[in-house]
Amino acid sequence: METVSTATVFRFRLPLDGLRPLGPRTRAAALAVGAVLFWATWPTLATLASPAPPFLVFGLAAAVGFAAALFMAVLRGRAASFVATPFPSMLLVGVGLLVNNVLYLFAMPRIGPAEANVVAYLWPLMLVLIMAGKRRERLSPSRLGSIALGFVGAVVAIGPRFALGFDLFGVLLAFLSGLTFAIYAAVRSDGREAEDVIGPSMGLLAVFALALHFGFEAPTALSSSQLLAIAAIGIVPLTLSNALWDRATRTGHTALISAIAYATPLAALSLLALFGVGHVSYGVAAGAVLIVIGAFGASGLSRKPGRS
Repeated sequence: METVSTATVFRFRLPLDGLRPLGPRTRAAALAVGAVLFWATWPTLATLASPAPPFLVFGLAAAVGFAAALFMAVLRGRAASFVATPFPSMLLVGVGLLVNNVLYLFAMPRIGPAEANVVAYLWPLMLVLIMAGKRRERLSPSRLGSIALGFVGAVVAIGPRFALGFDLFGVLLAFLSGLTFAIYAAVRSDGREAEDVIGPSMGLLAVFALALHFGFEAPTALSSSQLLAIAAIGIVPLTLSNALWDRATRTGHTALISAIAYATPLAALSLLALFGVGHVSYGVAAGAVLIVIGAFGASGLSRKPGRS
């Protein structure tokens, strides 16, 4: 009698497996678009989970993300490679995403989810500057002007009026959140792992965040709606989006995927307005548009091919 393995019975293919026949550039764009769509849910879900303590939110969300990623790895017959992920890679991902997302969660109640989102999404502009320094590339005046336009957009978005009042420390937290992710993205662009490292890293992330919660935050009872929002955070903007982005950064099409990522604040603001969970003023929307325009120009995609 023929033996049928569990992996054969539960043969499971992720949407990204279907991207293999696509060309390298199209595949990179598809991965980046998927990441952007999932990332855009983060401010809305974080607002629904509030006012839960940030470390608790992130720790529980990371635990859910780890469980979901492990389950998918088992279904695909890749459990062995999942648990064999190099520890240095997991540590980089764990610390980078922990600092980035917790800073955002601390900034959000101080300046509002829409404002925090726009300021944090200066990270593509910061990434351009970091990558230029890393490659010892000299930026043209037009690209420097585009970067300046992006920062003007942030100023327009955060002032002179705030949904929750002016809070300089809240602005700084959101800015540092973006800077952390820009540094993380620049380092991860050199990653050469054959398998995804985001899912396995969620377990380490959960341990870090929950340890910080028990050490520094008061015990808090969560409602069913908060728990559902936290579970959604763990699966969608935390695990799936970062897994897609991590693959996209390793395709080599950095300018293309960075330009696509600039649409995230606009998509996120649209969801906040659609669900009515955040105040999106004309100033915030205008600032987000300026950041997108500036970031697209800074990416260098408007230049002729061959000058990347």
